[in-house]
Amino acid sequence: MPSLSDAGAAILAAHENGRVRGPATAITRMAIDGFVLRDVGNSYILPAGYTALEEWRRNRAGLAKFGRLRKLPGQRHEALLTAAGRPDQRVPGRDDRDVYVSGDTWYRASTLRAIHATGHADFRRLPGEEHLTYEVTARSLYLTPQGREYVRQHGHADPGRRRIVVIACGSEKKPNPGANEYGNRLPGYPAGELYTGRYHRSLRLAADALTDQSLIRIFSARHGLVELTRPLDPYDVRIGDEGAITPERLVRQAAELGADDADVIFLGGREYAEALTPAVPHLLTPLTGGMGGHRSLRKTAREDADLRETWWTRAAETYTRFHPAP
Repeated sequence: MPSLSDAGAAILAAHENGRVRGPATAITRMAIDGFVLRDVGNSYILPAGYTALEEWRRNRAGLAKFGRLRKLPGQRHEALLTAAGRPDQRVPGRDDRDVYVSGDTWYRASTLRAIHATGHADFRRLPGEEHLTYEVTARSLYLTPQGREYVRQHGHADPGRRRIVVIACGSEKKPNPGANEYGNRLPGYPAGELYTGRYHRSLRLAADALTDQSLIRIFSARHGLVELTRPLDPYDVRIGDEGAITPERLVRQAAELGADDADVIFLGGREYAEALTPAVPHLLTPLTGGMGGHRSLRKTAREDADLRETWWTRAAETYTRFHPAP
């Protein structure tokens, strides 16, 4: 997508209600770039325009906050740019055995230690672990806001915050897997395959359109925030039941997910949204109205890229309200 000029950003920022006025040459340039729509003498900001304006603001805010960052030596530089290209923005550590043992050369401990020391990447800090050091945990690192700013300045890319989507589970599930011929209990189903109800499946289709599968979590009433690949047995537990996920555990899971440094959208009913909000205060819940309204929005989200980008713009704005710049 083309970059927004300083002049174009000033025009869009002054007309965020949607209708744009300004010099004809500037409006024409933004129309060619797909940022505004010209229609019968009027011009209106398109979703791509709002996205470009947000990117322009991030770049300006990053320069104001971090200044010009020094370019790092080869492997450290390559590690940060590679992490920026991953949906989860992760630099694998020793806790990811497959990648650490057989992966690229910059996954060595000395490189991870160096980019952690510069503040460009950090490990997930769970409640009560605020004073742990990287050397103690040896966990995978994730780009920090400073690391993303480094990529903007030296990688000619704008990774932005990660985009996480959480969807509600469902009451309809596959049958108990039972046991094999020797009486040994069979493993459960991947969470992404366990729930069979039409409502949950429609949420999943919308989530697939919104973000990468590695950033989708299912909010299980029993297990909390689970990855699509995690094996689960069928269960019959609802929010508030004995045996349901506790608020304390949800807070820890949100920290493990790094939700405090991500834009987060939740798709599901009000009961689940209210249970998750204390753990993720900046949660965006775009589904409104009754089940009919949910159905219409889910279908539109799957088919309409502009609506999806509008949701992510709103999620970013919600994040900013709860995490104002210092």
